[in-house]
Amino acid sequence: MFLASACCPTTPASRSVETKVAPRPLVPSTGPLVPDTPENVGMSFERLEDVFARLERRVNDEAFPGFAALVARRGKIVAQHAYGKKVRGGGEPVTLDTIFDLESMTKVVSTAISALVLVDRGKLRLDDPVVKYLADFKGAGKERVTVRDMLRYTSGLPLDNHFFDEKPNEIWRKMAATPLEYPPGTKVEYSDLTYRLLGKVVEAASGATLDVFARDNVWKPLGMVDTMYNPPAALLPRIAATGPTQRRTAIVRGAVQDDQDFALGGVVGCDGAFSTVKDVATFCQMVLGGGTYAGTRIFAPELAAEMVANQTPFVDADKTDTSPLMNLVATPKGYGWELFTPRFSNGGTRLSPGSYGKVGGAGTFMWVDPSRQLFAILLTNHGLPVPFDERGWDRLLDETSCVEFFDGVIGSVTDDA
Repeated sequence: MFLASACCPTTPASRSVETKVAPRPLVPSTGPLVPDTPENVGMSFERLEDVFARLERRVNDEAFPGFAALVARRGKIVAQHAYGKKVRGGGEPVTLDTIFDLESMTKVVSTAISALVLVDRGKLRLDDPVVKYLADFKGAGKERVTVRDMLRYTSGLPLDNHFFDEKPNEIWRKMAATPLEYPPGTKVEYSDLTYRLLGKVVEAASGATLDVFARDNVWKPLGMVDTMYNPPAALLPRIAATGPTQRRTAIVRGAVQDDQDFALGGVVGCDGAFSTVKDVATFCQMVLGGGTYAGTRIFAPELAAEMVANQTPFVDADKTDTSPLMNLVATPKGYGWELFTPRFSNGGTRLSPGSYGKVGGAGTFMWVDPSRQLFAILLTNHGLPVPFDERGWDRLLDETSCVEFFDGVIGSVTDDA
């Protein structure tokens, strides 16, 4: 069912033994990721088989067309599986090298990491005012908004605004001129608008477009050769389709599904990156490894630790974690990352405190449990909810079975103390 068992066959004896053993020292691997058997890292083959079988059932029930998923622990890939179709109603099978629209996972794998690379190199400071880089970022109180505020979703800007009837330059000007809704640094409000503008900050500080900077300074050094914005037409057969949208009635394949980001050309700080499950795994392992993967250093371990730490300690999770949508919008955050809370997290209820992850609105998920040196990735082509409201969000999480997936992965661990 999954590649790890084919690469490293598991003997019947090893598959039947699930006794608890003392946990290994928590020294994160810095890569590279290699295949191994689940039992060699304290996990159960049979339980992981069950996790994938449950996802297959969702596909067979037509909840979404297809998925690719991967589980890794202690630097070992112990399970990866692809199932379903790239296009709803079509015949092209999803494979492990299928490319998915990551939507908001872009905020982490492109924008936040690029900003922190610039911080690491001294070209950007966390406490720099945003107006230093965006001349149109003006209005009451906006001079106090910092790069740090944008990274941790506390900029004061609204969740989003939509402009479709002007040229891109005018749309960007209007976005930069958007008034604040609350004093910066006082609460969390998840915001596509904030990350769109943060992408422009990265471009101003680096002198390169966001796609080029992320490619040359993050993805290419890590060997993430299948991660990109605006995939070329030659790759279309490998891409899982999403869509339709409120403005595009046809199937969307090879273009970002979010209509606003499509109107802006597809290279945007909040959405637009495409990738494979293996590339996303490489990124997760790099962060888990303190900013280094297979000898390649992307940014300092101190910044890697800051990226996934709670950067909004003034936010009370008990008061904000009141529904799946509010979990995304208002609970404590790292730099780009969502942080695990045990009530309505899309990463389920069984992750360790200190776990971090990111969801993409078309049905993509990654969660890292540093205490267990474990991460799991689920990429689907469910597509954005239409309309994108609370009921639509609840439906997306239910249909992709993300909570059941991550709970099942943690339930596969056999050596928890």
